[in-house]
Amino acid sequence: MANHPAAGAGQLASVLARYDVHEPEAGGARVAALEAWAERLRGVFAAGTVAERAERADALLIDADCRPRLVRHGEGMPFHLHYAPVRAGLTARVMALTAGGLAHVIDGGGGSRLRTCQRGGCGTAFLDTSRNGRRRFCSLRCANQVNVTNHRNRRRAAAARESDHDARAIPTTPAGPHAR
Repeated sequence: MANHPAAGAGQLASVLARYDVHEPEAGGARVAALEAWAERLRGVFAAGTVAERAERADALLIDADCRPRLVRHGEGMPFHLHYAPVRAGLTARVMALTAGGLAHVIDGGGGSRLRTCQRGGCGTAFLDTSRNGRRRFCSLRCANQVNVTNHRNRRRAAAARESDHDARAIPTTPAGPHAR
């Protein structure tokens, strides 16, 4: 959601369905409320420090009235967490689920791994799952684009330095009787 804050009803339902959100269909006021919520989610990823991320995620938990419960959907089914009751409606459930998810990441020590892509013009929010936790880009594609651009800029700068050096190396003596 943080990467599609202005999603239409169909796209929002598709994203929510991919995460097994019960009855993900949204329209009208629900879409508008979830767009505003998505902007706030994005703010957690964009915060500069873990403390700022935790503060923003905590505010989301409060505003979502997140109250985790252990539930199961029938006898013999496993228990799992619901962050808001199904009867609370889609908006409340999504708000509680996303706030709870971010809180779990931060609580588990992953707050420093919530990032936004550093490629200019991208800004995709992501969770860095790399071994060393130093990823700066959301995807290999973005990393490659930045690396290719940097390589080309270095080559241009080197060519410009070489051209400038060659221009200074040519002697500029006045023509006279000894000139060839």
